[in-house]
Amino acid sequence: MDAVRDWMSSPAIVAPETMTLPEARRMLRERGIRRLPVVDAAGQLVGIVTEGDINCISDSHVSDVRDYNPYHRVADLPLRDFMTRTVATVTPDMPIMDVAQVLLDQRIGGVPVVADGEIVGVITESDLFRLIVRRHIGAANQLEPTQ
Repeated sequence: MDAVRDWMSSPAIVAPETMTLPEARRMLRERGIRRLPVVDAAGQLVGIVTEGDINCISDSHVSDVRDYNPYHRVADLPLRDFMTRTVATVTPDMPIMDVAQVLLDQRIGGVPVVADGEIVGVITESDLFRLIVRRHIGAANQLEPTQ
């Protein structure tokens, strides 16, 4: 039976809770990812921020007025001020079907993988889709992550 460790992306790309909104947006874009686990100074998971979260925050602060941009007011805020603090996590040994159920139940696209209190990876809906393709369509050598 497939486990999370077989399909997760590792190492996890994480962001410090002091990172600003523009820095997080840039990191997501440059890394081609849609979610960032947020860690404190000790490297402990304290939250998560997604591309959707950032877009929502940015859109709510955009003005049509040419010389006035309220977005600048939030540009210096750290991720800890708007991250989601309750984060679903999974373990590397968890069966992959259990992870799929977590994603469905929580209505989320991915979760950090945690072992012994440390973030060791991330598993996403894209990873699960890759598994389905490899197992059921037989395109194992044709589809790889695009990161």
